[in-house]
Amino acid sequence: MTPSSQLSLEVRREGDAAVVVARGDIDLSTLTQASAALDEARLGAGSLIVDLREVGFMDTSGLRLVIEEQRRAAEGGYRFAVIRGAARVQRLFEIAGLAGDHDLFIEPPADRGGAA
Repeated sequence: MTPSSQLSLEVRREGDAAVVVARGDIDLSTLTQASAALDEARLGAGSLIVDLREVGFMDTSGLRLVIEEQRRAAEGGYRFAVIRGAARVQRLFEIAGLAGDHDLFIEPPADRGGAA
């Protein structure tokens, strides 16, 4: 399976925020694709939000991507946040000790029917 069939990424702007909606798997085989989408979305954005609700699987490559983006945001002066994924995706954050990071995770906006 090619990375494009394992992961699709939608990048959209909402005000000064860039929202990256991921669908599929974030793992070593799709890491380059996910990283490129974040690089594109970050340009000119005051905030970067990654929506993991439609991610079926994420390995430590995806976790590393999130941690690196957190670091970039702290250094670059923009806000970075994640909309929590399914229980199996959140388990990875729990194991890493990041599940309780209240600065990292946000709830999806309710005024859009649950969409980010």
